[in-house]
Amino acid sequence: MSTPRITIVGTGFIGGSIGLALKKAKIEAEIVGHDKENNIATRAQKRGAVDLTKWNLIDACEGAALIILAMPLAGIKQTLAAIKDYLAPGAIITDTAATKTPVMEWANELPDSVSFIGGNPVIKPGRVSGGGIENANADVLQGATYCLVSSLRAPASAIDTVANFATLIGAQPHFIDAAEHDGILAGVQHLPALLATALASGVMQNKSWRESARLAGADFRDATQLAPADGKAASDLFLAQRAELIQWTDVFIERLHALRQLLERNDAAGIEKMVEQIATERAKWLSGKLDEGAPAVEWQDVQFSPQRLFVGALADRGKKIK
Repeated sequence: MSTPRITIVGTGFIGGSIGLALKKAKIEAEIVGHDKENNIATRAQKRGAVDLTKWNLIDACEGAALIILAMPLAGIKQTLAAIKDYLAPGAIITDTAATKTPVMEWANELPDSVSFIGGNPVIKPGRVSGGGIENANADVLQGATYCLVSSLRAPASAIDTVANFATLIGAQPHFIDAAEHDGILAGVQHLPALLATALASGVMQNKSWRESARLAGADFRDATQLAPADGKAASDLFLAQRAELIQWTDVFIERLHALRQLLERNDAAGIEKMVEQIATERAKWLSGKLDEGAPAVEWQDVQFSPQRLFVGALADRGKKIK
């Protein structure tokens, strides 16, 4: 059996963690790393996340049976456009971006000879201690819900391969429609960043900020931590989910208005009820009790060995590529 090649484009926290998880699973594959910042790819190799690095994107993707685009949304369109004419027939491409609708649209420009399966590993709370390759960990993806969005033309074999990949690194494959995925993620992932930006803007751009800054402590730091630092990346992300974020913002404004009314009425009982209901629900979520009774995995073939199926499928594709 020939050794298949897996290429990870973007060797930061997510890409590095995927590489380390694949290494931990001891798969028989060559893992190639590429990053637009070559020193990051070099550090990923030193950490053991990849076998070798290639500074040229095309060279890194050449002959790969599986290509994982572990990068922000803004870089995916350009990357797909750059590699599409150099992909081997039978290759599978997937990504890890937290917005799926535009990615699936860009993937439509790929040749019919390759398959694209959209992906988004949603890491469990508490497993992330920091970003970058330095904080990458083979166990970060353990128990993660790995959202998978299939393109209409992707064959079942390609879908199975990516589902096996997700299972192999410890995640739980979860098939979902792109629009549904984006609607949900807009509320639980991107709205918090939007609200943190609004909070920081409201306080820091107030004329009393210089005085307030002296008294701002850990609570304000933590509450504004999700405010993006990269304006271009934030703009790309927010506008890519413009409609969904507008809907969620309206929901938040309604809840904020309800809380404001409780304050105006001096309604202690109403405030207590709202706070306690949310505290109870949040505790259930953090403890995993919200998932009780629900199927852990929606993928029907997980009873088979994911390593055997994954590596075997990649090897078969590797033969076709060669």
